[in-house]
Amino acid sequence: MIEVTRYTLLPADALWPVISQVRDWPAWLPTVDAVNALQPDRPDEVGASYVVQQPRLPRATWTITEWRPGRSFTWQSRATGVTSVGWHELHPDRAGTTIRLALEWDGPLSGVLRLVLGRRALAYVTTEAEALETTAATRRADA
Repeated sequence: MIEVTRYTLLPADALWPVISQVRDWPAWLPTVDAVNALQPDRPDEVGASYVVQQPRLPRATWTITEWRPGRSFTWQSRATGVTSVGWHELHPDRAGTTIRLALEWDGPLSGVLRLVLGRRALAYVTTEAEALETTAATRRADA
């Protein structure tokens, strides 16, 4: 499993609008080139699916499998020989929030995927946690 945690003094309610607006990720996230909802009129919720294009990675369709407004969402993508699961979690405390982003691959080709993409995936997830905090802080300051 690839997992990144990052602590920030920002409250979860400053982070959630940024991380949960999946369709807006390309505007602030350098690891995502495009996100297209398969059902554009459907709200972000369990069952909503998105085609995500990332630099140097194949296009993937991700479907939300768990949606906890203000706190987390999980989504899943399936391809030949591998199932990918991504977690996006906010764990608030009195002083701030721990951001937890994780990615896990399962299936017959998961080991090969880890060898080929593991370092890049870790770098992407690390960048995503940093960009989430920076974007939320900027939006909060501009408000």
